[in-house]
Amino acid sequence: MKLHFPQVTTLVNTSNKGPSSKKKGRSKKAHVLAVSVEQATQNFLEKGEQIAKDSQDLKEELIAAVEDVRKQGETMRVASSEFADDPCSSVKRGTMVRAARALLSAVTRLLILADMADVMRLLAHLKIVEDALEGVKNATNEQDLANRFKEFGKEMVKLNYVAARRQQELKDPQCRDEMAAARGALKKNATMLYTASQAFLRHPDVAATRANRDYVFKQVQEAIAGISSAAQASSPNDEKHGHAGIGELAAALNEFD
Repeated sequence: MKLHFPQVTTLVNTSNKGPSSKKKGRSKKAHVLAVSVEQATQNFLEKGEQIAKDSQDLKEELIAAVEDVRKQGETMRVASSEFADDPCSSVKRGTMVRAARALLSAVTRLLILADMADVMRLLAHLKIVEDALEGVKNATNEQDLANRFKEFGKEMVKLNYVAARRQQELKDPQCRDEMAAARGALKKNATMLYTASQAFLRHPDVAATRANRDYVFKQVQEAIAGISSAAQASSPNDEKHGHAGIGELAAALNEFD
């Protein structure tokens, strides 16, 4: 989930210039930016609410985080509006900066929770696929294999969708490449899985068919492990730059420290 807040950065940078020698009055630019911030916050809240609604993991935590963003967003709206009415006031400037920091903190927490929920969802799908894979391995005859492999295929489709979405969200290029490689390996070996298993069931006493089946199973398991590893990996800079606009806002706010 991405959030762009260049309006806040501009607003804060404007306030950082300190008292002006110009005649005091309302700032049209600041008012426009304040409205933009309010709209950006509302858009973010809508996305957050949808994630909380759809999530089966951390639902209560996500709902609480969304409400905190709503609360801090309202505080920011009031503070930025008051600053826009009196842009030369150092007190109102300070109040707005504190409100912006609180909003940033609330947004960051929501993003972290949403990310955790996505990972938990993917890991849950991986476990389902692992169980289905074990079912394929334990098939006792060709009809049993066909039925179990069909179920495995259904779960694979679901996993691929979730893994693809996670791949797009990963910020580290290396992690994205690892995820793509693992997904590719899973798809490749999964297509070989049925044939290898079928050959083994037809010729269980032939060492080569058993060895080939076991090899393919191992490759599938390693691909699943690769997806799990890539999904949970994070770049050292994710905390600051993991979501567009957040790092920029944080850097601007830090200038007031």
